[in-house]
Amino acid sequence: MNAILAIDTSTKEGRVSVLSENNIIFNEVFTSERSHNAQIFAPLEEALMSCNHAPSLIVVGTGPGSYTGIRIGIAAGLGLSMALEVPIIGIPSICAAESMDQNQTCHVIGDARRGSLYIAAVKGHQIISGPELFETVETLYEKFEIKKEKIFSFDENLSLPEIEKTNPSAQKLARIAAELSDKEINELRSVPPEPMYLRAPFITQPKKLGKNVPKLDS
Repeated sequence: MNAILAIDTSTKEGRVSVLSENNIIFNEVFTSERSHNAQIFAPLEEALMSCNHAPSLIVVGTGPGSYTGIRIGIAAGLGLSMALEVPIIGIPSICAAESMDQNQTCHVIGDARRGSLYIAAVKGHQIISGPELFETVETLYEKFEIKKEKIFSFDENLSLPEIEKTNPSAQKLARIAAELSDKEINELRSVPPEPMYLRAPFITQPKKLGKNVPKLDS
């Protein structure tokens, strides 16, 4: 059985699917208030049972999205890849929107945190431009007016005109992977999956010790 196991945890709803012989034989959506670290194990076990614990390829969504969620999904995929000796590839989650046509160039916008937004152009399994950050809705809206392609968003809180609300799809991830050539798969395999970061990590510097803090004896 040639089966593709797909995992996406870039939003508050995690998704696990298995594609075999061009048919989805397993699909589950699960929700977690904080992270997917505990909830992901049950659907993964069921997914593996559906393909006799023998997927031929694992594909994970790399975001952008929930920083912690994406890391959990990628870690789960890497762990299974090592344990089962199965190749793994990463594909941006924003390339796998449920209602997106993979043969057309589409734009995806989303929350970039700290009051800003991002926009990226995608086609097939690749991001062809961006993600580009905008500090205000107004500047992002100016960008919309020069775009002719369809615009999607995973963010339910965004309410801008001409945006189609959708979700990342593990089923779509699996189907995208199934359509890749051997050369494309080998190129993706050469780079271990990593979360897509929209910004450099925000690190708080430790405070200096106060004058009244006693020094430790050496």
